[in-house]
Amino acid sequence: MADRLERSRSALLKLKRMIVENEQDFIDALHSDLGKSPVEAYASEIALTLNEIDYLLKNHRRFLKNRRAICRPGTTAIVSRRPYGSVLIMSPWNYPFQLALLPLAGALAAGNSCFLKPSELAPATSGLISRLVADVFSPDDVCVVEGDGSVAAELLSQNWDFIFFTGSERVGSIIAEQAARLRIPCILELGGKCPCIVDAESVNEVTARRIIWGKFFNAGQTCVAPDHLYVEASALPALLEELKNQLRLLYGPDHLLSDDYGRIIGRKHFDRLLSMLSDGTVYLGGSYQTDQLYIEPTIITEPDLNSALMQEEIFGPLLPIITWSDQDQLMHDLQSRPAPLVVYAFCRDKHLINRLQDELISGAFCLNNVLEHVARAELPFGGVGNSGYGRYHGKASIDAFTWQKTIYKKSQSFDLRLKYPPYENKHLKMVRIIRRWLP
Repeated sequence: MADRLERSRSALLKLKRMIVENEQDFIDALHSDLGKSPVEAYASEIALTLNEIDYLLKNHRRFLKNRRAICRPGTTAIVSRRPYGSVLIMSPWNYPFQLALLPLAGALAAGNSCFLKPSELAPATSGLISRLVADVFSPDDVCVVEGDGSVAAELLSQNWDFIFFTGSERVGSIIAEQAARLRIPCILELGGKCPCIVDAESVNEVTARRIIWGKFFNAGQTCVAPDHLYVEASALPALLEELKNQLRLLYGPDHLLSDDYGRIIGRKHFDRLLSMLSDGTVYLGGSYQTDQLYIEPTIITEPDLNSALMQEEIFGPLLPIITWSDQDQLMHDLQSRPAPLVVYAFCRDKHLINRLQDELISGAFCLNNVLEHVARAELPFGGVGNSGYGRYHGKASIDAFTWQKTIYKKSQSFDLRLKYPPYENKHLKMVRIIRRWLP
């Protein structure tokens, strides 16, 4: 146990040193892949990962400590957490640093050997991770392989001890099917259309600023971004005005010139988003530059509820807004949709808050804020239903990347003859009396 703990601590320290010593290179790579500003790249990718590593370094021994489950005369039992062994981590392109190295930190803290497949759609970050990992880690501890979908398919045919995947629902379904066929446990961190509900009393500057920031952070390419808004009908004009003001304050009068606004990952995703612009009425924005993969932050009203905009996860800088006036109808609409990673609410109506919190199925519920809960190592993160299954971050990562082994020990100095056949009628009465001390 001591050797395993020391090995995992050493691996975490190596990972932290690799990140700290190459911070600027990672910032440059993230700008190359997604147009991220230095502050956004550091805050959402590097800082979050370093905080996770620090949290694990401080607590992983306690999280992995054997837990005594039974202690009575003649009997002891403990529950021991053991690493799965060989772990395959498959990460996406939208946060190509954080969503590769943060689960890697958890897997290493638990004592596993890891095989990391970063996304080929973020080649600068993927290539840098591959080169640095090869310099810092032994191939027996961490190995990185780059490549497209054919490489991923080949990896999935191997007999891993555990698979961790972050990405789309479509690919997640393929991975779940293959993992089930090979009887490999896995965690799927998928997407989903995260709704944001706003009541009339909560329409103000702070609400609008937080929604704009959360939606257009990383150009909307965030799985936990507010996908669409439900606003109380009477407050729609006021909310639209506040959103417009905050867009100008955060990204300037010409968003194309803002150093703080990112770009779309590639042409295929860019064209998909452009096709959604006609699925409603563009209230604000809508312009784009194909050569720069730039789409202006766009607010859409009166969206077609049967369109791709409202049926698919948007994953881009388009914000459709729907109005509501009746709480029961609002709840019915929300409950008719697949379970998202998170439900957001900016509300003061306590009755509505309780209904949203208690009656909706989602990975998380967040009141009066967006995104922030994901950055807390103390909180487990993950989805439910279509948005995935399994949890990680902090202790949840240790739980995710280990299995529980029961170790049960019995003394031979005393053996209760009553438990063995042949049984007599009187034995049942006696067993009822001493049942709390059985076996």
